[in-house]
Amino acid sequence: NPGNNLHVSGLSSRVDNRQLEEAFGKFGKVQKAQVMYDPHTRESRGFGFVTMETGEEADAAVAGMNGQEMQGRAINVEKVCLTTSSAKP
Repeated sequence: NPGNNLHVSGLSSRVDNRQLEEAFGKFGKVQKAQVMYDPHTRESRGFGFVTMETGEEADAAVAGMNGQEMQGRAINVEKVCLTTSSAKP
């Protein structure tokens, strides 16, 4: 489903996948919530991704969560724009 993937940045190192899913679940069904971790240190990299069930729920989540505080930090939420390269040689 295009338009239902969200990039979440500004996350506190204390926010985990479950907390991310709970927060975004207020705006619809969360298909997946994933905080990105450093593979070597296992520490949060301060951002993650949330996939909502529909584009409408994703829009509601952006409107409701962008700029909100989670664990003492204001987060940024935006839709992930997946584009394909169509450059001509």
